[in-house]
Amino acid sequence: MGVLSSGAPPWGGRLTGHQVQQHWSRRKRDENNLCSPGPEELIVENESAFSVVSGKVTADDEGLSDATPLEGRVDGTGITEWERPETMERERPETMERERPAGSPVEVVGADGHLPAPPLATRTSSGHTEHLSYSKAATTSKWNVIGWQLFATDALCLVGALAFSYLIRYGSRSLPLGYLLVIALGPIAWGGVFHAFGLYAPRHLSAAEEFRRTISATSIGIFMVVMTSFWSHSELSRIWIGLSWLFALTFELVARRVWRWHIGRMRKDGRLAMRTLVVGSNAEAMRLDKTLRSVNSGFKPLGHIDPTYSLAPDLPVGESLDRLISTLRSNAAECVFIASTSVTAEQILRIAQAARRAGAEVRLTANLPQILISRLTAQPIGDTMALSLKPVRLTGTEATVKRIFDLSLASLTLLATTPLWLVAGLLVRLTSKGPVLFRQERVTRGGRTFQMHKFRTMIMDGDRILRERGIDPSQPFFKIVDDPRLTWIGKILRRTSIDELPQLLNVIRGEMSLVGPRPLPVDQVAANLELLNPRHEVQAGVTGWWQINGRSTVDAKAALQMDLFYIENWSLALDTYIVLKTAGSLVTRKGAY
Repeated sequence: MGVLSSGAPPWGGRLTGHQVQQHWSRRKRDENNLCSPGPEELIVENESAFSVVSGKVTADDEGLSDATPLEGRVDGTGITEWERPETMERERPETMERERPAGSPVEVVGADGHLPAPPLATRTSSGHTEHLSYSKAATTSKWNVIGWQLFATDALCLVGALAFSYLIRYGSRSLPLGYLLVIALGPIAWGGVFHAFGLYAPRHLSAAEEFRRTISATSIGIFMVVMTSFWSHSELSRIWIGLSWLFALTFELVARRVWRWHIGRMRKDGRLAMRTLVVGSNAEAMRLDKTLRSVNSGFKPLGHIDPTYSLAPDLPVGESLDRLISTLRSNAAECVFIASTSVTAEQILRIAQAARRAGAEVRLTANLPQILISRLTAQPIGDTMALSLKPVRLTGTEATVKRIFDLSLASLTLLATTPLWLVAGLLVRLTSKGPVLFRQERVTRGGRTFQMHKFRTMIMDGDRILRERGIDPSQPFFKIVDDPRLTWIGKILRRTSIDELPQLLNVIRGEMSLVGPRPLPVDQVAANLELLNPRHEVQAGVTGWWQINGRSTVDAKAALQMDLFYIENWSLALDTYIVLKTAGSLVTRKGAY
């Protein structure tokens, strides 16, 4: 795409009212008709309207993956020209741009100046370059539909919860008029609360944040339903209210988990991948591009916008915006992802203005470690926008709540799994020589050591095998795939995590928590003290953040980062989320060996 020479006003001089009106009329026409220039508009040859560094073209780029370069040739402007083989037959879309003269730039170039395929440009057999127009609202519309479907799901969850709780509390007798009004009006208040918590825009929420907000929204939503019942003069039982909250929370968490799985599938197969242009050409932009190309990111990078060209400080604002809008529309970009270190605040403002007028979403990298968004607050300080990071400190009250949580859940789990203890202990005793329980000194909060309990899964003197094979067990997070020291029953206990059950005794005794970084052996910590010491700011746990994100398949570096993430983002809601996810991991047994 070239520069529309008639699109920029004479910013250097004063304008009359008539000139201003003419300029803005012409500008609006250009924005709405960039794909069909008028007869009086001149296209400047050999000048790209925007420097775009392209990534690879995927096979689902609307059938354009068959485009091939003209012998890999790059013209004088650094723009790669592309053609489609003449043997390929293709129906010409109705929304095709006006053909451009041969040799005019395509606008999409590679990071190294050659060979990337522009997703929206092809070359006809006559030698002319054509640009295709796509519906930029495709992915956004799908997200809007998902939002309405989530609302319908939430309404069903509430109605089901109210109905089940009424059935348990009052039996099969008919519903009074007041209860019918609550069931009829409740979903409206319910949807309003969930909308206020941003739960109908799941693309902006992590799984942990959605979990936390669902609990809060459900609690407030039940309160709103109770207020509705007072307005309808219904006499609600406290048992009915409590059961309604419990059922509603259960239904909502299950429904949200199913929806997140479905959305993940849609992202993986490309149905919810937003067409994205990355702003920046520095190292951060390259890392961002690599991240966005991951399977489940929800983005489809089209290329890179080089801010040194069309966002140059000496470029008139009007011309800069025209170039931005032109590039976004010609590439049907649904999202502009800015590498924050590659642009200034003024350039970000220009990008935001252009994206708004082109109907694209704007995202900005924050250069922060992974943290929960509940800890972040945007705070203007003068003319600077800052992110305030809420500190995580386990106060006395919070420590008491966490201890009550640990004691209650550990005691209930111990009672529920007593039969498993008996069976596992008997099998260990009968299948190999040695004690039923394995005890080892591990490290917990503040570097303190304690005796951790497990069901024995290895043969006696198993470390002799490691010494004979020259394996160093002091490596951080040491674990062996197909460990030769395991007994046959030990392998089963490991895969099902039943060997970890005796650690509930450590939790009850206060030596461990249910959730926290896994306690490592003393020799591992001593050999890697500088690396592993930050993990000991909190109490060691039976399960943790990396146990629900890959378990044994996570490498040492990633496991340490996940432990630090938990330490920096602790909350009771996060602990509850990890416990529930652990139950799912035990069922799938993913990463267990």
